[in-house]
Amino acid sequence: MRETQTKPDLTKQDDASHAPVSLMGLLDPERVLCDVDARSKKHALDLLSEVLSSGEQPLHKLEVFDCLVSREKLGSTAIGCAVAIPHARVDNLPELRAAFIRLTEPVAFEAADGKPVRYLFGLLVPAGDEEKHLKLLSTIAQMLASDQFRTSLDDASDADELHQILVNFEPGNDATDRR
Repeated sequence: MRETQTKPDLTKQDDASHAPVSLMGLLDPERVLCDVDARSKKHALDLLSEVLSSGEQPLHKLEVFDCLVSREKLGSTAIGCAVAIPHARVDNLPELRAAFIRLTEPVAFEAADGKPVRYLFGLLVPAGDEEKHLKLLSTIAQMLASDQFRTSLDDASDADELHQILVNFEPGNDATDRR
């Protein structure tokens, strides 16, 4: 008797490899900064490197900066609408790291739409974890592409409020106005 193979149901939420990516648990409150002054794209990447390298298991800031700059040389990570998602794959990184910075004033970032960047969402991903990396980039791009969502980020009064807005985002649900 011949066995038939069934394809996995990619819609199942209990399969960890196919679960939607949430920022809850990935974005620490200490890695969310509000109204930071950056003079340039390079300075913004330097500030982001500092935030991403800090924590219980610190990384070398210069190595993080070099990874982000190397990725940026392949093409700008600015996706338009004042948003950039600087990201890099890092060897020997035990787990994904994320950081968010809302700049006081936007900086030029070579975005396709020509708009300067005000929102930086930085990611460091363990080398070899491409699937989660791509899913997370997709979630963040969807989140930050929403005018309503960016308005809620603009209206946030401090880093704690920014963090709550970011981690409570649900892909496919643009109900970010919780007032």
